[in-house]
Amino acid sequence: MGMTYNAVIIGGGAAGMMCALHLAERGIGNVLLLERNDRLGRKLSVTGNGQGNVANENLSADRYFGSGRDRVAAVLGRYGEQWLLRELTALGGLFSADETGRVYPTSRQASAVTDLFRFALEKSGVEIRLGKKAVAAEKRADGFLVRTEEGELSCRMLVLACGGMASPHFGSDGGGYALARAFGHTVTPLSPSLVRLRTGQDPVRGLKGVRCDCTVGLMRGAGKRRSCFADARTRGDVLFTDSGVSGDAIFRISAFVREGDELSINFLPDIGGADLIAALRAKAERYPQMCAEDLLRGIVHSSVGKAALRRCNIALGERAEDVVQKLPYLAGTLQFFTVKITGTDGFANAQVTKGGVFMEELTERLESKKAKGLFIVGELCDVDGECGGYNLQWAFSSGACAADTIAEALCG
Repeated sequence: MGMTYNAVIIGGGAAGMMCALHLAERGIGNVLLLERNDRLGRKLSVTGNGQGNVANENLSADRYFGSGRDRVAAVLGRYGEQWLLRELTALGGLFSADETGRVYPTSRQASAVTDLFRFALEKSGVEIRLGKKAVAAEKRADGFLVRTEEGELSCRMLVLACGGMASPHFGSDGGGYALARAFGHTVTPLSPSLVRLRTGQDPVRGLKGVRCDCTVGLMRGAGKRRSCFADARTRGDVLFTDSGVSGDAIFRISAFVREGDELSINFLPDIGGADLIAALRAKAERYPQMCAEDLLRGIVHSSVGKAALRRCNIALGERAEDVVQKLPYLAGTLQFFTVKITGTDGFANAQVTKGGVFMEELTERLESKKAKGLFIVGELCDVDGECGGYNLQWAFSSGACAADTIAEALCG
């Protein structure tokens, strides 16, 4: 079996690379990083639409969901956005925030962030094995036994940083959950998050390719019990596809969605309802012969206008003077355009996994309560954040937290 490693890290994504590098910086040698892909950081290299949204200036535990917000707060309290920027800058990068607080490398290349870690790891002394998949792991009296497809190896400390089920084309097949379960850990229900939502074609007919700045809410229930889900309300881009909706606002709200929910979309979030009705009525009075389609020009995107008119059973060519009584209904439709959700685009197109290892089974330093010396980090945890750099922040922060705890244990 050969030598016993001080630590083995399974997974060479953001959490695993940060953990390995942090261990090296703390002077811990004899560390092995296992990555099933042929290169490190494949998913990191495309994050933020390829621009590398690594963090957010508005960091808070309230930006996260799951079973362990108290543990998220404890980790972020030690490893927040300022800590992360110092770490990444020390590796040789420059970073800046946009007007919403999203932090990017100044090169706007996610692959450059991966390169920073790759360069540092090449000099760190960490042993890296690419194309090696861990298929099983178990606790032994003196540490852990890890089985790969090529053989066995042993270690004193073990870190599971395997990623979740989102974007499986980057190697995240959910195998890490099986490793965690083998140690007795509970895995909460898993679902895709930060993902496009499906609505079917009819509700979004004619809107494909339209992008709007909207306020989006979530409606839940049926009949008299149907109500707005207060926590799920956001503003941002909504992009209509041929069978659903995408965009920043949709990704953020997808964390709350259940099948059967409805979206309520306000296409005019900066305009009051009474003001909108008054504007439409004044236009109709000025141009009584104007067709209904033109009545909405200059107010909303023409395709949105057509969709709203169809929903109100108003013909596109109907004269403005003949639809005056329907203007409140039309205004309400533009500001409360409801679309029933039939599902999501699934794990294949999701950015992150909702659910994971139950956080009550981990300490505040992310060490397993089931197997001393085992650490579970990153997307494997039942922690998922809003869109905007929060999930990468958690990956980096949790990896560093595990590394420091391991270093303290090994150094006595």
